[in-house]
Amino acid sequence: MKTLLIDGEWNLKRNFMKRKDLFSKGQHCGGSFGFIDSLRSVINKTMPDRVVVLWDGVMSGAFRKEIFPLYKGDRKSWEEESYFLTSEEINEEKERKYSILNQKIKVKNYLEELCIRQVEVEYVEADDLLASYVKKKHKDEEIIIFSSDKDFMQLIGDNVSLLRPSDMKMITIHNFKEIFGYTYKNALFAKCIEGDTSDNIPGLKGVGLKKMKNYFPRFFEEKYTLDELIKEAEERISENPKKPLKIYQKIIEGREVIELNRKLMNLKSPMLNQKAIDEIEEILECLIVMPDIDESRGINNVMKMLVQDGYINHVFNKDLSFFLKPFSVIISREKNYSKKVLETSKK
Repeated sequence: MKTLLIDGEWNLKRNFMKRKDLFSKGQHCGGSFGFIDSLRSVINKTMPDRVVVLWDGVMSGAFRKEIFPLYKGDRKSWEEESYFLTSEEINEEKERKYSILNQKIKVKNYLEELCIRQVEVEYVEADDLLASYVKKKHKDEEIIIFSSDKDFMQLIGDNVSLLRPSDMKMITIHNFKEIFGYTYKNALFAKCIEGDTSDNIPGLKGVGLKKMKNYFPRFFEEKYTLDELIKEAEERISENPKKPLKIYQKIIEGREVIELNRKLMNLKSPMLNQKAIDEIEEILECLIVMPDIDESRGINNVMKMLVQDGYINHVFNKDLSFFLKPFSVIISREKNYSKKVLETSKK
Protein backbone atom coordinates (compact mmCIF):
# COMPACT_ATOMS: atom_id res chain seq x y z
CA MET A 1 0.00 0.00 0.00
CA LYS A 2 1.25 3.46 -0.94
CA THR A 3 0.20 6.50 1.10
CA LEU A 4 0.59 10.18 0.26
CA LEU A 5 0.90 12.48 3.30
CA ILE A 6 0.17 16.21 3.02
CA ASP A 7 0.74 19.00 5.53
CA GLY A 8 -2.64 20.68 4.99
CA GLU A 9 -1.83 24.08 6.49
CA TRP A 10 1.34 24.36 4.43
CA ASN A 11 -0.34 23.40 1.16
CA LEU A 12 -3.28 25.73 1.76
CA LYS A 13 -1.11 28.76 2.53
CA ARG A 14 1.35 27.91 -0.25
CA ASN A 15 -1.44 28.01 -2.81
CA PHE A 16 -3.07 31.02 -1.16
CA MET A 17 0.11 33.02 -1.75
CA LYS A 18 1.03 31.42 -5.07
CA ARG A 19 -2.37 32.06 -6.65
CA LYS A 20 -3.14 35.54 -5.33
CA ASP A 21 -4.95 36.52 -8.51
CA LEU A 22 -7.36 33.57 -8.60
CA PHE A 23 -10.95 34.63 -7.83
CA SER A 24 -14.38 33.09 -8.14
CA LYS A 25 -17.68 34.91 -7.67
CA GLY A 26 -15.78 37.89 -6.30
CA GLN A 27 -13.99 35.81 -3.65
CA HIS A 28 -10.34 34.79 -3.62
CA CYS A 29 -10.04 31.02 -4.15
CA GLY A 30 -6.32 30.54 -4.74
CA GLY A 31 -5.92 28.61 -1.51
CA SER A 32 -8.95 26.33 -1.85
CA PHE A 33 -9.05 25.62 -5.58
CA GLY A 34 -5.24 25.68 -5.66
CA PHE A 35 -5.12 23.04 -2.92
CA ILE A 36 -7.41 20.68 -4.85
CA ASP A 37 -5.65 21.35 -8.14
CA SER A 38 -2.15 20.79 -6.72
CA LEU A 39 -3.32 17.68 -4.88
CA ARG A 40 -4.75 16.11 -8.04
CA SER A 41 -1.41 16.74 -9.78
CA VAL A 42 0.55 15.09 -6.98
CA ILE A 43 -1.84 12.13 -6.94
CA ASN A 44 -1.36 11.80 -10.69
CA LYS A 45 2.40 11.71 -10.24
CA THR A 46 2.61 9.38 -7.24
CA MET A 47 -0.41 7.08 -7.79
CA PRO A 48 -1.08 6.42 -4.07
CA ASP A 49 -3.66 4.04 -2.63
CA ARG A 50 -4.69 6.55 0.01
CA VAL A 51 -4.12 10.20 0.85
CA VAL A 52 -3.95 11.67 4.35
CA VAL A 53 -4.07 15.42 4.98
CA LEU A 54 -2.81 16.55 8.39
CA TRP A 55 -3.92 19.95 9.76
CA ASP A 56 -2.60 22.22 12.51
CA GLY A 57 -4.99 22.17 15.45
CA VAL A 58 -6.18 25.20 17.39
CA MET A 59 -3.32 26.48 19.60
CA SER A 60 -0.89 24.19 17.76
CA GLY A 61 2.70 24.59 18.94
CA ALA A 62 1.66 24.89 22.59
CA PHE A 63 3.80 21.90 23.63
CA ARG A 64 6.96 23.37 22.12
CA LYS A 65 6.26 26.78 23.62
CA GLU A 66 6.25 25.15 27.05
CA ILE A 67 9.83 24.04 26.40
CA PHE A 68 10.93 27.14 24.48
CA PRO A 69 8.65 30.20 24.96
CA LEU A 70 10.26 31.96 21.98
CA TYR A 71 9.14 29.19 19.61
CA LYS A 72 7.64 30.95 16.56
CA GLY A 73 8.04 34.11 18.60
CA ASP A 74 8.79 36.23 15.55
CA ARG A 75 5.24 35.62 14.40
CA LYS A 76 3.57 38.62 15.99
CA SER A 77 0.19 38.44 17.64
CA TRP A 78 -2.76 40.17 16.04
CA GLU A 79 -2.52 42.96 18.63
CA GLU A 80 1.18 43.52 17.86
CA GLU A 81 0.58 43.54 14.13
CA SER A 82 -2.38 45.90 14.43
CA TYR A 83 -0.42 48.47 16.43
CA PHE A 84 1.70 49.35 13.39
CA LEU A 85 -1.07 49.17 10.77
CA THR A 86 -3.45 51.78 9.44
CA SER A 87 -7.19 51.16 9.73
CA GLU A 88 -7.26 50.23 6.04
CA GLU A 89 -4.40 47.75 6.50
CA ILE A 90 -6.12 46.27 9.56
CA ASN A 91 -9.26 45.63 7.53
CA GLU A 92 -7.19 44.05 4.75
CA GLU A 93 -5.45 41.78 7.25
CA LYS A 94 -8.78 40.78 8.77
CA GLU A 95 -10.09 39.94 5.32
CA ARG A 96 -6.96 37.91 4.53
CA LYS A 97 -7.22 35.83 7.70
CA TYR A 98 -10.95 35.33 7.21
CA SER A 99 -10.32 34.27 3.62
CA ILE A 100 -7.71 31.68 4.64
CA LEU A 101 -10.05 30.24 7.28
CA ASN A 102 -13.00 30.19 4.89
CA GLN A 103 -10.95 28.48 2.20
CA LYS A 104 -9.65 25.92 4.70
CA ILE A 105 -13.24 24.98 5.55
CA LYS A 106 -14.02 24.61 1.84
CA VAL A 107 -10.99 22.40 1.28
CA LYS A 108 -11.93 20.13 4.18
CA ASN A 109 -15.45 19.74 2.78
CA TYR A 110 -14.09 18.86 -0.67
CA LEU A 111 -11.64 16.34 0.78
CA GLU A 112 -14.42 14.70 2.78
CA GLU A 113 -16.37 14.02 -0.41
CA LEU A 114 -13.25 12.82 -2.21
CA CYS A 115 -12.52 10.19 0.47
CA ILE A 116 -9.28 11.86 1.51
CA ARG A 117 -8.39 11.03 5.10
CA GLN A 118 -7.94 14.02 7.42
CA VAL A 119 -6.68 14.58 10.96
CA GLU A 120 -6.76 17.74 13.08
CA VAL A 121 -6.21 17.80 16.85
CA GLU A 122 -6.25 20.73 19.26
CA TYR A 123 -2.78 21.88 20.44
CA VAL A 124 -0.99 19.52 18.00
CA GLU A 125 0.95 20.60 14.91
CA ALA A 126 0.48 18.94 11.54
CA ASP A 127 4.20 18.03 11.52
CA ASP A 128 3.74 15.88 14.61
CA LEU A 129 0.62 14.20 13.29
CA LEU A 130 2.40 13.41 10.04
CA ALA A 131 5.45 12.08 11.90
CA SER A 132 3.23 9.94 14.10
CA TYR A 133 1.59 8.42 11.04
CA VAL A 134 5.01 7.56 9.61
CA LYS A 135 6.04 6.03 12.92
CA LYS A 136 2.91 3.85 13.17
CA LYS A 137 2.51 3.00 9.48
CA HIS A 138 1.67 -0.51 8.34
CA LYS A 139 4.68 -2.77 7.87
CA ASP A 140 4.28 -2.95 4.09
CA GLU A 141 3.15 0.67 3.66
CA GLU A 142 5.15 2.98 1.40
CA ILE A 143 5.03 6.63 2.43
CA ILE A 144 5.46 9.72 0.25
CA ILE A 145 5.54 13.09 2.02
CA PHE A 146 4.71 16.08 -0.17
CA SER A 147 6.30 19.17 1.35
CA SER A 148 9.08 21.73 1.10
CA ASP A 149 9.57 21.65 4.90
CA LYS A 150 13.11 20.46 5.66
CA ASP A 151 11.94 19.12 9.03
CA PHE A 152 10.48 16.13 7.21
CA MET A 153 13.89 15.11 5.81
CA GLN A 154 14.63 13.39 9.12
CA LEU A 155 11.72 11.00 8.45
CA ILE A 156 13.21 9.70 5.18
CA GLY A 157 14.06 6.03 5.47
CA ASP A 158 13.17 2.62 4.08
CA ASN A 159 9.81 3.06 2.31
CA VAL A 160 9.60 6.74 3.32
CA SER A 161 10.36 9.39 0.67
CA LEU A 162 9.96 13.16 0.37
CA LEU A 163 8.53 14.71 -2.78
CA ARG A 164 9.92 18.23 -3.19
CA PRO A 165 7.38 20.69 -4.69
CA SER A 166 9.93 23.04 -6.26
CA ASP A 167 11.06 20.52 -8.88
CA MET A 168 8.87 17.48 -8.05
CA LYS A 169 12.01 15.51 -7.25
CA MET A 170 11.60 12.42 -5.07
CA ILE A 171 14.18 12.38 -2.28
CA THR A 172 15.06 8.95 -0.88
CA ILE A 173 17.77 7.33 1.19
CA HIS A 174 19.51 6.51 -2.09
CA ASN A 175 19.86 10.03 -3.52
CA PHE A 176 19.81 12.14 -0.32
CA LYS A 177 23.60 12.50 -0.08
CA GLU A 178 23.89 13.33 -3.76
CA ILE A 179 21.38 16.17 -3.33
CA PHE A 180 22.36 17.58 0.07
CA GLY A 181 25.96 16.45 0.43
CA TYR A 182 25.57 14.55 3.71
CA THR A 183 24.02 11.28 4.81
CA TYR A 184 20.28 11.19 5.49
CA LYS A 185 21.09 9.68 8.88
CA ASN A 186 22.25 13.12 10.07
CA ALA A 187 19.27 15.09 8.75
CA LEU A 188 18.00 15.95 12.24
CA PHE A 189 21.50 16.73 13.52
CA ALA A 190 22.06 19.13 10.61
CA LYS A 191 18.80 20.94 11.44
CA CYS A 192 19.83 21.22 15.08
CA ILE A 193 23.08 22.90 14.06
CA GLU A 194 21.46 25.21 11.52
CA GLY A 195 18.36 26.07 13.54
CA ASP A 196 15.13 27.21 11.91
CA THR A 197 14.56 30.92 11.39
CA SER A 198 10.93 30.38 10.33
CA ASP A 199 10.20 28.91 13.78
CA ASN A 200 12.55 31.33 15.59
CA ILE A 201 14.83 28.46 16.65
CA PRO A 202 18.45 29.64 16.72
CA GLY A 203 21.28 27.45 15.49
CA LEU A 204 24.97 27.54 16.39
CA LYS A 205 26.35 30.90 15.32
CA GLY A 206 29.42 30.57 13.16
CA VAL A 207 28.88 26.84 12.65
CA GLY A 208 27.24 26.03 9.33
CA LEU A 209 27.30 22.94 7.18
CA LYS A 210 29.96 24.45 4.92
CA LYS A 211 32.35 24.72 7.87
CA MET A 212 31.31 21.31 9.13
CA LYS A 213 32.34 19.89 5.77
CA ASN A 214 35.89 21.21 6.25
CA TYR A 215 36.39 20.32 9.89
CA PHE A 216 34.14 17.29 10.46
CA PRO A 217 34.07 15.40 7.13
CA ARG A 218 32.89 12.19 8.82
CA PHE A 219 29.60 13.97 9.61
CA PHE A 220 28.78 13.83 5.90
CA GLU A 221 29.53 10.14 5.48
CA GLU A 222 28.11 8.30 8.49
CA LYS A 223 25.75 8.57 11.45
CA TYR A 224 27.05 11.01 14.04
CA THR A 225 26.06 11.65 17.65
CA LEU A 226 26.46 14.84 19.66
CA ASP A 227 28.84 13.10 22.06
CA GLU A 228 31.01 12.00 19.14
CA LEU A 229 31.04 15.50 17.69
CA ILE A 230 32.04 17.13 20.99
CA LYS A 231 34.65 14.47 21.68
CA GLU A 232 36.21 15.10 18.28
CA ALA A 233 36.20 18.87 18.90
CA GLU A 234 37.91 18.36 22.28
CA GLU A 235 40.56 16.16 20.66
CA ARG A 236 41.28 18.83 18.05
CA ILE A 237 41.68 21.47 20.76
CA SER A 238 44.02 19.22 22.75
CA GLU A 239 46.21 18.86 19.66
CA ASN A 240 46.69 22.62 19.53
CA PRO A 241 45.64 24.08 22.93
CA LYS A 242 47.40 27.42 22.43
CA LYS A 243 45.57 28.29 19.22
CA PRO A 244 42.29 26.36 19.17
CA LEU A 245 40.03 27.05 16.20
CA LYS A 246 36.81 28.85 17.13
CA ILE A 247 34.59 26.26 15.47
CA TYR A 248 35.74 23.59 17.95
CA GLN A 249 35.02 25.85 20.90
CA LYS A 250 31.61 26.78 19.51
CA ILE A 251 30.71 23.10 19.11
CA ILE A 252 31.61 22.36 22.72
CA GLU A 253 29.90 25.47 24.07
CA GLY A 254 26.85 24.78 21.93
CA ARG A 255 25.86 21.47 23.50
CA GLU A 256 22.84 22.98 25.27
CA VAL A 257 21.65 24.69 22.10
CA ILE A 258 21.86 21.47 20.08
CA GLU A 259 20.15 19.46 22.82
CA LEU A 260 17.32 22.00 23.05
CA ASN A 261 16.92 22.07 19.28
CA ARG A 262 16.77 18.30 19.23
CA LYS A 263 13.86 18.36 21.69
CA LEU A 264 12.06 20.93 19.57
CA MET A 265 12.78 19.41 16.16
CA ASN A 266 12.87 15.65 16.68
CA LEU A 267 9.88 14.36 14.73
CA LYS A 268 10.79 10.78 15.53
CA SER A 269 9.53 11.69 19.01
CA PRO A 270 6.50 13.78 17.98
CA MET A 271 4.75 15.98 20.54
CA LEU A 272 1.26 14.53 20.88
CA ASN A 273 -1.61 14.32 23.32
CA GLN A 274 -3.74 11.21 23.82
CA LYS A 275 -6.38 12.41 21.38
CA ALA A 276 -3.74 12.77 18.66
CA ILE A 277 -2.45 9.26 19.33
CA ASP A 278 -6.00 7.89 19.11
CA GLU A 279 -6.79 9.86 15.93
CA ILE A 280 -3.70 8.60 14.11
CA GLU A 281 -4.40 5.00 15.09
CA GLU A 282 -7.97 5.39 13.88
CA ILE A 283 -7.05 7.00 10.55
CA LEU A 284 -4.60 4.16 9.91
CA GLU A 285 -7.23 1.46 10.27
CA CYS A 286 -10.66 3.01 9.63
CA LEU A 287 -12.77 2.35 6.55
CA ILE A 288 -13.85 5.63 4.95
CA VAL A 289 -15.78 4.26 1.96
CA MET A 290 -17.82 1.06 2.02
CA PRO A 291 -17.73 -1.42 -0.88
CA ASP A 292 -21.51 -1.28 -1.45
CA ILE A 293 -21.53 2.50 -2.03
CA ASP A 294 -21.48 3.82 -5.62
CA GLU A 295 -17.98 4.95 -6.59
CA SER A 296 -19.32 8.15 -8.14
CA ARG A 297 -21.00 9.26 -4.89
CA GLY A 298 -18.24 11.65 -3.90
CA ILE A 299 -17.32 12.64 -7.46
CA ASN A 300 -20.89 13.66 -8.34
CA ASN A 301 -21.14 15.79 -5.22
CA VAL A 302 -17.78 17.43 -5.88
CA MET A 303 -18.83 18.26 -9.43
CA LYS A 304 -21.85 20.08 -8.03
CA MET A 305 -19.64 21.88 -5.49
CA LEU A 306 -17.20 23.00 -8.18
CA VAL A 307 -20.07 24.43 -10.23
CA GLN A 308 -21.73 26.12 -7.23
CA ASP A 309 -18.45 27.68 -6.08
CA GLY A 310 -17.64 28.81 -9.61
CA TYR A 311 -14.39 26.83 -9.57
CA ILE A 312 -15.39 25.11 -12.80
CA ASN A 313 -14.24 28.25 -14.59
CA HIS A 314 -10.67 27.48 -13.50
CA VAL A 315 -10.78 23.88 -14.77
CA PHE A 316 -9.13 23.39 -18.18
CA ASN A 317 -11.89 23.13 -20.82
CA LYS A 318 -14.33 22.80 -17.89
CA ASP A 319 -13.81 19.04 -18.15
CA LEU A 320 -14.67 17.99 -14.59
CA SER A 321 -14.49 14.25 -15.31
CA PHE A 322 -10.88 14.56 -16.43
CA PHE A 323 -10.04 17.01 -13.63
CA LEU A 324 -11.40 14.66 -10.94
CA LYS A 325 -10.10 11.41 -12.44
CA PRO A 326 -7.18 11.07 -9.95
CA PHE A 327 -9.66 11.32 -7.08
CA SER A 328 -11.87 8.66 -8.68
CA VAL A 329 -8.88 6.35 -8.49
CA ILE A 330 -8.43 7.14 -4.77
CA ILE A 331 -12.12 6.42 -4.06
CA SER A 332 -11.84 3.13 -5.94
CA ARG A 333 -8.72 2.10 -4.03
CA GLU A 334 -10.24 3.07 -0.69
CA LYS A 335 -13.24 0.97 -1.63
CA ASN A 336 -11.01 -2.00 -2.45
CA TYR A 337 -9.15 -1.55 0.85
CA SER A 338 -12.43 -1.61 2.76
CA LYS A 339 -13.54 -4.74 0.90
CA LYS A 340 -10.25 -6.47 1.69
CA VAL A 341 -10.44 -5.59 5.40
CA LEU A 342 -14.06 -6.69 5.69
CA GLU A 343 -13.34 -10.01 3.95
CA THR A 344 -10.39 -10.65 6.27
CA SER A 345 -12.48 -9.87 9.37
CA LYS A 346 -15.06 -12.47 8.32
CA LYS A 347 -12.49 -15.29 8.21
